Amino acid sequence: MDTSVERLYTRYHLLLVRFLTRMTHCPQRAEDLAQAAWLKLLGARSRGACPGGDESELRAYLFTVARNAFLDEYTRKHAVVRTRTIDPCLLDSLIDESGGSDGPEQDVARGQVYALLQGAVDRLPVEQRKVILMWSQGASIREMASACDAPRDTVLSRKKYAVARLRNTIGGEAQAMA
Repeated sequence: MDTSVERLYTRYHLLLVRFLTRMTHCPQRAEDLAQAAWLKLLGARSRGACPGGDESELRAYLFTVARNAFLDEYTRKHAVVRTRTIDPCLLDSLIDESGGSDGPEQDVARGQVYALLQGAVDRLPVEQRKVILMWSQGASIREMASACDAPRDTVLSRKKYAVARLRNTIGGEAQAMA
């Protein structure tokens, strides 16, 4: 290992672990993230992509890499928590159950849900609304990207944020109605 990196490790490893522990609230996870940050620093130094020999630049680079590693992990884990999977067999049974009209109460409830959903969709930004409406009509991502004249990733991002907004809006309004 490079002597400057050894000195840096000796001086800043415990500080880095404490920094990450404050973010993760888990010393073991902080230690893992710190090790990942050190490995990225070594990799960047071997490629010549790391800042020069100034210790303050290396320290800033190291803490930035560690913070980014934490944010990447947090984002991945948060996305998994927010995503709900439904067994396709259950989906078919849910569709079958909701297909027929059970009576006037259900019709009124369905109308209220429709009005709530329509209001939430109307409050979406124009780009997100267009993507959601096309998606609800069965358009593919490629078709949506072509119609919106936007890259595929932009369309996926618009769809993601629109669905999140709809969930928040509908969830808040449903609680207010209850």
